[in-house]
Amino acid sequence: MNEVVTLLTSVSGRALVKSFSDPDVTEQPFSIGNLFNVFDESVSDLKSLSRLLYKLENEPTQTIIRGSLAEDKTGPVPRNKDIFIPTSRHWCMIDIDSLPWDGDLQDHKAMLEYTSSQLPPEFQQADCWYHFSSNMGIKQGIRVHLWYWLERPCSDDEMKAWLSGCPVDLGLFNPIQIHLTTNPKFVGGATDPYRLS
Repeated sequence: MNEVVTLLTSVSGRALVKSFSDPDVTEQPFSIGNLFNVFDESVSDLKSLSRLLYKLENEPTQTIIRGSLAEDKTGPVPRNKDIFIPTSRHWCMIDIDSLPWDGDLQDHKAMLEYTSSQLPPEFQQADCWYHFSSNMGIKQGIRVHLWYWLERPCSDDEMKAWLSGCPVDLGLFNPIQIHLTTNPKFVGGATDPYRLS
């Protein structure tokens, strides 16, 4: 089934990505900015969604939200709930943050199996696209974004109810909450401790 992903592009060219500096890997202040151009990117299944997400890993001025641009609005626009309306989506991102893990951080398969076991049964055997969060390996625990293609479009409220009680960030199910998709930046002597380990 065809639908779209709402992409926001920073008008100022601001990088919508977390960055770390210095040898001690200090997280830098993160600011989203004010105005965005809005584009709808067509997707039809997990495969097409994954292609888009792979591309966005290297597009620092772009981000995704769940909401849709109101019909009477045109860009550039601010990111607020007067501009973007709640929209049921076939796709979702589940943000797992600081899930305790004492296993091998390089064993992606084991970590993902353990992570999915913390979710409702419908997600546990489903295929997903995963992308480790910016703080993976910098802060404790498993930190990963899991993207799924659902059997039917689900609203933000449905997703919150479905995932209630799971170790996920329910704040993501909000029309204007950004979904960070770009790989983090390491500058000024900082190196990524996870990807080099």
